[in-house]
Amino acid sequence: MQYYVKKSNELLNKEIEVTLKFWELEDWYDLGFETFKEKFKKSEFHFLKIDERIVSLARINFDFKFKIENNSYQFAEFAGFVSVEKNKGYGTILLEKTIENLKQKNIETIGFCEKDLRTFYEKTGTKILYDKANYFLEFDNNKWTKSTDNDILILNASLKTIDLLQNLGESNTAFLI
Repeated sequence: MQYYVKKSNELLNKEIEVTLKFWELEDWYDLGFETFKEKFKKSEFHFLKIDERIVSLARINFDFKFKIENNSYQFAEFAGFVSVEKNKGYGTILLEKTIENLKQKNIETIGFCEKDLRTFYEKTGTKILYDKANYFLEFDNNKWTKSTDNDILILNASLKTIDLLQNLGESNTAFLI
């Protein structure tokens, strides 16, 4: 079993193909390799490989910015997390190794999930801020809309950051910028 991290410009075409296939986002299926690398140039990719098979992958987005009460914040965002082979523990292993990597590099990182994934994150011991992702608003189609995610995941964050996010609510929303 091999865990490794790459920046987008270091990705092999095969790694991009697997990533796009398992992200299952139709709008991105036709991205060329160079376009993919450019689109995700502010990201790094975490992989778990067995033999020559990628069995789990995730993306850390370093271009995640938002405002709360006119204060700007920027953290890394855990996104694009997929286990290619389900129910074998590979996702848990990748998550643990990714968190360890982020802590070693002291990178504050949060993520998001929908309610149906809570059980997985609870089993892994990941800190969850329940029903707080709903207070992240994104500008889409000329209006601010709530996130489709429910929860905020804390992969690596200071107590100050956790407190900031825990205090999100109807009168204290975060605006993605």
